[in-house]
Amino acid sequence: MEKQSVEENGFAENREEGAGTESKLSELEQENERLKRENELLKEYRASLPLKERLYDRIPLTVRQLDVIIGVLLAVLAAVVVLGMLDH
Repeated sequence: MEKQSVEENGFAENREEGAGTESKLSELEQENERLKRENELLKEYRASLPLKERLYDRIPLTVRQLDVIIGVLLAVLAAVVVLGMLDH
């Protein structure tokens, strides 16, 4: 008789573990769906950004650093054009 109660308890424990696993699976599936929706929203948001902002998102520099670099490059380009005009 005692052996049966041990087996029954074992089955009961397995059922409880199974129910716990199912609830964890359900929670993970819900979290996965939430993350998929969030990812879709982020894709839509990124697509709506201006080209400058999308470019800045890909480069690991601050916007100010990129603006300074662009300004310096434009100044160098202007200097090259002016020197080319003076040399002609």
